[in-house]
Amino acid sequence: MALEVNRPEDAATAFADAWNRHDIDDFAALFSEDANFVNVVGMWWKNRADIEAAHRATHETMFRDSRLQGVVSPVVELSPGVASVHYRWTLTGASAPDGSPAGTREGILLLVVKKEQSGWRIKVAQNTDIVPGAIAPPSKTR
Repeated sequence: MALEVNRPEDAATAFADAWNRHDIDDFAALFSEDANFVNVVGMWWKNRADIEAAHRATHETMFRDSRLQGVVSPVVELSPGVASVHYRWTLTGASAPDGSPAGTREGILLLVVKKEQSGWRIKVAQNTDIVPGAIAPPSKTR
């Protein structure tokens, strides 16, 4: 099922939908051919084919039973046809490298999306785990 991405924020919800269906064809179709993706451990893929191959491999193993849920933050328009979208996520059902349950993880996915003929596509993705207790207190305004 091809996912429609008619608004920038749809890229994040389509990302989670394809992830949860473990449909890596639909997942990869969300990205521009020359997209860049940096995952939570710093692996950097520099095109759609590499992004697809990496996610296909992990969805056959550690993410096979995973579920991604989250909330889209307000979209920031960077220029006409280009926007950033933050997606605050929770991941459950993943496995550790030894096959044991990995437990619940939380993080923030930043997507930079661009309007293309086929709809909004992800040009840049940066995924970050939220480390419990590592969140700095809010800064004071002067």
